[in-house]
Amino acid sequence: MRKLILVILALAFVFGALMAPSYMRYRRTAGAVPPGVRLAGLDQSGADAAAIAESLNRQFAEPAAVFYDDRRMLLRPQMIDFKIDVPGMLAAAQAYANPSHLIRVWVSEGLNRPVPPIDIPLRYSLDRDALDSWLDDVARRFDRPPLPPRPIPEMRQIAPGQSGRRLDRTASRERLISALTNPRVRTADLLVHETSPPPPDMKMLEELLRDLAGQSPGIVSLFLHQTKTGDELAINADVAYSGMSTMKIAILVELYRRLDAPPDAATTQQIQDMISKSGNVPANQLLAVIGDGNPAAGVTRLNASLGKLGLKNTYMAAPYDEPAPESFPRTEANSRSDIDTRPDPSVQTTPRDIGLMLEMLVECSQGGGTLLAAYPDEITQDECQQALQFMRLNDVTDLIVSGVPKGTRAVHKHGYLADTQGDVAAIWGPAGPYVLSVFLYQPPWLEWDASSKTMGDLSRTIWNYFAAATPR
Repeated sequence: MRKLILVILALAFVFGALMAPSYMRYRRTAGAVPPGVRLAGLDQSGADAAAIAESLNRQFAEPAAVFYDDRRMLLRPQMIDFKIDVPGMLAAAQAYANPSHLIRVWVSEGLNRPVPPIDIPLRYSLDRDALDSWLDDVARRFDRPPLPPRPIPEMRQIAPGQSGRRLDRTASRERLISALTNPRVRTADLLVHETSPPPPDMKMLEELLRDLAGQSPGIVSLFLHQTKTGDELAINADVAYSGMSTMKIAILVELYRRLDAPPDAATTQQIQDMISKSGNVPANQLLAVIGDGNPAAGVTRLNASLGKLGLKNTYMAAPYDEPAPESFPRTEANSRSDIDTRPDPSVQTTPRDIGLMLEMLVECSQGGGTLLAAYPDEITQDECQQALQFMRLNDVTDLIVSGVPKGTRAVHKHGYLADTQGDVAAIWGPAGPYVLSVFLYQPPWLEWDASSKTMGDLSRTIWNYFAAATPR
């Protein structure tokens, strides 16, 4: 037994002799913080509590550089009462001043390995209301609401709006706290969102179009319908005008409604002559096809269809070039007393009615719309597509189509008298197809070049509007 005790004492003496240098080093490096323990990632070995407090407070008192885009500001911790809880961190560190931690240090040194550090997280307090007030002030100084588009009448277009900027307070608050609690990286980029401007609206477009219309010495009427959205714009759109050759759009639609098979060679030639040459004779021949050989009966059937489609201000009282009847239909449009274009009593329409007629044809070609709803068994999508193909035979590049870029898909039918000119077009624009109907009246004579310029300017303005309103 005595020998065992002597062996144990000898081993203890040897262990103590071997570990004495390590223990002495441990004691020399020990201060308010045990060796191997860091405060907020900072090594404070050997320093007393006062030195540690001075070091931490100095490092975390440095201002943070804050950036709102390219604008630089300084946020000083004192501005938001940012304070380090040094006593709390020291108390947490002192919890490791125990034998188990000492053994951990000895084992690492015995294995000739660095002691894995233990990090005490930063403990701090701040005035969150003061921080939010600071962010509010930054937002007031630098946030910018988006600027809406604005019409520029002299350029016949709408200036695009400008994006705004908005500070994300929640995300920016976290970034600021991260910068204030990091002694090495004292910078923060505030999170700023770009806010898109509102798109142009039809009221802006109407302002531009009315300004243009006001520059014409005569009466200007316009109807615009966007197929995709159903948005409409009307300027004097319910005024009665001579229908002229624009009525041939309605004749073409009614013809396809009456046909039970594709048009034969003779009918095809008549359609081509009516559209490409704007011929009245072939138009009357097609009215005869509609009326089973009688053009007057064709007129009656055409008027019945127009009424069923809701186009109450559009009619033919007689075939083309026949004497005007002594009496003619009274409509709401030709009964107005405020605006009078002295419309032909034999054939009348309004910019809205004839524009809607072409819109129905476009919608039918896409498989929907009023025509297919009104005549589900009498006209088909394919027939409407064929009718639009025939309308492409009109190769006049003046009037409405002069205002759209070359190569744009468009069809139109125009008509003219000495004092009246009208054009109705379907245009496949930046935001999809739209229909534009423009009529001008200026007695006793309306120059073609003047009306073409007016219609072209109106059309170009509308094209520019849809281009500006279409997301890129």
